[in-house]
Amino acid sequence: MAKTKLPTMKRKLRRVAVLLILFIAVTNLLYLSFDIADDDGAPGPNNLRHPRAAAVDDAALAHIPRRVVDTWSRREYLIVLGIISMDNEERRTRRNLQRSTCWRFPGVATRANDFTGAMLVLYVLGRHPSHGYEYSAALLEEASQWNDVVALPMNEGRVTTNKTVGQYGDWGDEVDVGMSRKVYMWFDLALRLFPNARCIAKGDDDMFLRVPLFVAHLRLLPRRGIYMGLHVGSPQYKKMALPGNTL
Repeated sequence: MAKTKLPTMKRKLRRVAVLLILFIAVTNLLYLSFDIADDDGAPGPNNLRHPRAAAVDDAALAHIPRRVVDTWSRREYLIVLGIISMDNEERRTRRNLQRSTCWRFPGVATRANDFTGAMLVLYVLGRHPSHGYEYSAALLEEASQWNDVVALPMNEGRVTTNKTVGQYGDWGDEVDVGMSRKVYMWFDLALRLFPNARCIAKGDDDMFLRVPLFVAHLRLLPRRGIYMGLHVGSPQYKKMALPGNTL
C-alpha cells in the first residue's frame, strides 16, 4: 500500500512545484510592469531620469528655495532625518517644540547655520483633508520661515476614529495608509536628493532626540547592513503574540 502512495505523492509535489514556479514568474512580471506613479503622483522608479520622479521631487520641494536645495547637494550629511508630520495646529506645535529644543543641539543642520552639520532634519507632510486637501496658509508660512518642510504631492487620509492627539489608539485605516505612503515617498525622495548621505532615517514629531549621543553612535557603525530603531514589534505586538524587538 505504501508503494502505491509514493508515486502519487511525487506527482502531487511535482504539480505544486510547477504551480509555484508559475506563480513566481507571474508575480515578477506584474512587479516589473506595475507603475507605482499612477496613484496620485506617487514617485516612479528611483531613477533620476524618470520624468514622474522629477515632477514629484519638484512638487515636494516647491516651498524650499532652490539655493537651499543646492546647499544640501553640496553637503555630505552623516544622516538625513525625515520627520513624518501633519498640517494641523497640534502637529505644528510639536514641530516648533522640536525646533526650539533638540534641533538646537550642536551638529544639527538648520537655516540658522546655513544647513551645516552632521544631521539634516526635514518635516514630511501631505495635503490634509481639514484644508480641502490643500496646504494651509500657516504651513506655507512655516515652510518659508524654516526651509525644512517637504510638502509631498499626496493626500492625507481622513480620521475615522475618536482618537485625539496624545491619546493611545489609532486614527483609522485611511490615516494609516496615508502615513505609510508618506514614509515610502520620503525614502524614495531622499535616496535621489541625498545620494551622499551616509544614513537616511524616519522619525516622529513627538520625540526628543539627544543628537550628540545619536550622532556619536552613528559614527561608530558600519555604513552598510545597519538597521537602527524599532523593528516590527512594540508592546501591543507582544499582546497579540507577534514577534518584534527594539534595537
